[in-house]
Amino acid sequence: MTEPRLIDGADDHAGDGDGPAADPRGWVLPRTVSVSDLGPMAQPISEHNGQAIAVKPLENHPGWLAKLYRPDQHPEDAHRLDQLISAPGTLPETDRAVLYAGTCWPAARIHAPGNPAVGCVIPMAPEQYRSELRRGRFGERRFVEIDWLAKSDESNLGVGLPPPGLAGRLAACRRLTELAAALESLGLVYSDWSFSNAFWSPDQRSVYLIDVDGCQPKKMPDIHQPNWADPLTPPGTDADEYTDRYRIGLLVAKCMTGQRDARAFHTVAASPWENQPAVSEVLLDMLFATDRERRPSAAQLNQALNGGPYLRTVPRPTRTELPPLPPAGTATAVETHEPKPPEEVEKPGGNTPEAPSHDGWVVVLVIAVILLFVIAANH
Repeated sequence: MTEPRLIDGADDHAGDGDGPAADPRGWVLPRTVSVSDLGPMAQPISEHNGQAIAVKPLENHPGWLAKLYRPDQHPEDAHRLDQLISAPGTLPETDRAVLYAGTCWPAARIHAPGNPAVGCVIPMAPEQYRSELRRGRFGERRFVEIDWLAKSDESNLGVGLPPPGLAGRLAACRRLTELAAALESLGLVYSDWSFSNAFWSPDQRSVYLIDVDGCQPKKMPDIHQPNWADPLTPPGTDADEYTDRYRIGLLVAKCMTGQRDARAFHTVAASPWENQPAVSEVLLDMLFATDRERRPSAAQLNQALNGGPYLRTVPRPTRTELPPLPPAGTATAVETHEPKPPEEVEKPGGNTPEAPSHDGWVVVLVIAVILLFVIAANH
């Protein structure tokens, strides 16, 4: 990964719309477009989700979406979007290709009279991130969120997904940290690392990051996320690169171990990955360093996941500093999050089959009892 380049160093004229964006994703368009330039839009696939009031497919451009923002956006948001759209151009070609392939990076800012930041044009997540998930006799083809990687191989088998195994977990976490390192090298804060903001392809062993149009340079408001709170980022303060380091470390720890509670930390501390001995050291420093500014970078974690070295600069945490293990025999705690319909996906066709209701059987039983009384009375 290259040396850090703050997004403030991006092309200051990126928002003038004079030239096409350097984007290899199949559609060359100016960096700024009007709503009318986009042509007809289909019905929303998502509404009132975060900062977006709607996300609509572009009928004339299959595979592309218009993400339309709420009208109360910050006045400087248009300039931030322009910088964001141009930022990959400051990266070497290989790093830029990784960013475009692994994220829904915005391709253009949408404007209208009196509103310079109506929204942005983003790509839809590739089809490879859909899989058939089975629940008993029922199945549904849908985009697979990365929280399935943070579960056991047996759990994945139970819904028809191929078990990732150590090789699959390593490959996916390498790509995840590669994307995190790219954002960090651009001086961007993502903050929203969690189970619901990345997709996972078990077959391709890759990940795809969504909601990246919300990235901000250097810092951004730290929105509370249950189970993802950084203990060294006090409530009410902004998220920054060190907050990101904690959350990407937490996500990788859970995905590498397939555990979602304190067991993940103890498994990491046990250093189970013989061919990647530095992974445990980096993760422990990301999660338990008492000085947040001494947390290793995403690039250092990516290097460790690729078998590279790591020079520890903080004291190694002891077992007593780790969260206590849950009682023996307790099932791994399942984190809950509302499964938002993400902008970058289509809603699966049809309704999800539901288990038969018990209410219907109660009605049948009551009717049967009444009939028995009637028959008995007639005799």
